[in-house]
Amino acid sequence: MVAPHRALGSVDADCLVIVSPDSRATAATDALGRLRRLSNNSELAERVPLELCRAGFGRVLFSRIQRNMWVVHSAHFPGDADLTNTLLRVGRAHPRRLCQPLPESAMVRDKAPILVTDPQSDPRVNTDLVAIAKPDVYVAAPVYIWQTPVALVHADAPSESGDVGTEDRDLLGLFAEGLGSIMERNIVLDRMQSLSAAAREHVQQIYSLTGFLTDDMDLSDYTPNTLAAKEESVVNDVAEQLTQRERQVLTLMTSGKTNAQIAERLFVSEGTVKSHVRHIMQKLDASNRTDAVARYRLSKVIPPPRYKH
Repeated sequence: MVAPHRALGSVDADCLVIVSPDSRATAATDALGRLRRLSNNSELAERVPLELCRAGFGRVLFSRIQRNMWVVHSAHFPGDADLTNTLLRVGRAHPRRLCQPLPESAMVRDKAPILVTDPQSDPRVNTDLVAIAKPDVYVAAPVYIWQTPVALVHADAPSESGDVGTEDRDLLGLFAEGLGSIMERNIVLDRMQSLSAAAREHVQQIYSLTGFLTDDMDLSDYTPNTLAAKEESVVNDVAEQLTQRERQVLTLMTSGKTNAQIAERLFVSEGTVKSHVRHIMQKLDASNRTDAVARYRLSKVIPPPRYKH
């Protein structure tokens, strides 16, 4: 038999303030909004109990799931710091494996919040924690990150304020879903920041290496625009030695054309082409047509950087 449902409301750090049930969803949404401002999941885990108490729950426990172990992480019992500290000490010293018959084991398996109505008489519960908190009724919900269970949230209410019920269970389940989304976002942001930092470091290393290599080198003339200009200048130096027709013949020679193919292309006789080839070799001081082509191609290579003295 579930005890009468209590009215959820907001709390400050130490005192419970009861408000109307209609404000429950709004209070939980506001709590998630405050948690969404935190980009660090460790800080988030510390703040969850306080924010849930502000949303109207009386006492809240937040636990991590580590290698299928239930490990208490943070808690908030308004107005009872000693009880809070005791619960944290015992929960951290005695973690429980999430297996049957724990109700939390079935909760994680089913991905659904639970309502435990008589924990002090139920041998299946975590008796170490129940013996300290002594809840009459409690609700709990699993927190998932990308389909992986990572945390548990437990909540109850002081007996004088009324006990938690099915609506509180469902509200806590929705809250846990929102909490998981915030934690997923924080992980993504953290990874993006790490990648960004790594990229910046990589760029700095490149600049550092570039600076080291160019300390004694004058590379100011080797921008893409100046390189193109230099190449054109060197080619022009060779081309200026040749007539327009010789340049045409040499261009076709570099593409592998034979004298006959060049003659057909330029609409001249093969003898005329041979004459042009002979003049090209003389002007470029080449021993044969292959040497002439090689010298022309070599002339297009940009000279090496000039070193400062």
